[in-house]
Amino acid sequence: MINKKFLLVILSFVTVSIGWITLDYKAVEVPYVSIQDLQTKQYEQERFRLGGYVEPGSINYSDDKLTVSFNLTQKKSNLPVQHFSAAIPDLFGDSAEVIIEGKYMNGVLIADNLMTKCASRYEEESNTY
Repeated sequence: MINKKFLLVILSFVTVSIGWITLDYKAVEVPYVSIQDLQTKQYEQERFRLGGYVEPGSINYSDDKLTVSFNLTQKKSNLPVQHFSAAIPDLFGDSAEVIIEGKYMNGVLIADNLMTKCASRYEEESNTY
């Protein structure tokens, strides 16, 4: 027969592992939403991921260059964004296609992750192989 203490340890380990996996999965889940949905719907979570284009002429850097603010556009919707980081992607600029992630507060997305996309650049490189 199996030792009762050994079985209790195994069951405890499995229970704790399932709990950690469940909690961690919910903590990492960041929905990809549109600007219109973000501004009109109610969500339980605080973090969101959005994609769109940098509105030309909307980029403003802080004096110390650690903060950049700009407007994100999707079709006819606009969203003010503030990004706090010294690491701004090289391809970031007017009309750049970006993906941002952060918290939505008081009508502004406070981004902690900013990525740029350049599909044409990567398509050209992949055609050379």
